[in-house]
Amino acid sequence: MSRFRKEDWLTLGAKLLAEEGSAALTIDRLTAVAQRTRGSFYHHFEDRDAFLRAMMERWRAQVIDEAGKRYEQAQSANELRRLMREQPMALDHRFERALRRFAASEPIVRQAVSEVDAKRIEGLACVLSYIDPDLSDPQSAAFLQYAALVGLQWLLDDADDPRMPGILEAGNRIFRLDDGEAPASKKTAQEKKPAAPVKSCSGESPAKRKSRE
Repeated sequence: MSRFRKEDWLTLGAKLLAEEGSAALTIDRLTAVAQRTRGSFYHHFEDRDAFLRAMMERWRAQVIDEAGKRYEQAQSANELRRLMREQPMALDHRFERALRRFAASEPIVRQAVSEVDAKRIEGLACVLSYIDPDLSDPQSAAFLQYAALVGLQWLLDDADDPRMPGILEAGNRIFRLDDGEAPASKKTAQEKKPAAPVKSCSGESPAKRKSRE
């Protein structure tokens, strides 16, 4: 029998949380499903709390660090819009729903969800301020757009829901995520030139900096 690595335990934990809810995240349940001993679990984690913290750090790395790199590599406003259309739909929505339910009773998870929400909104505000430098309040715009995504996660259980295409089309229109199809001669200078790295954005929007000048 091959050794059960730390990553295997974390993958199993995420799967059980998504499929069975937080009640499945007991050491007894985890070891039973993994068909491993408690000693194997304790080889990687001091206790259940340590396991939960590792799960949360893994989730944060996936949805903040790894996702952020894709935005940093974008070379145009249209590429950023494409990422904003595609990346939210690539999330594990069932897992995130279960995570938010779990956060109501588990402080470790609640703190992680709060931190990830804040980071996502901050990053989205940064992207919006690049796409539209004249946007007066990118933080509030990002909050509203993110709230729409979280609400969608709760209201639709299945990504194959027949209403999804229409909802996505409306969302793209409302949040102006469709690519501009103007002729090349009429494209703005911002669309023509390579984008500045998104990671260079500060918490202050270009519009606010401009207003001080």
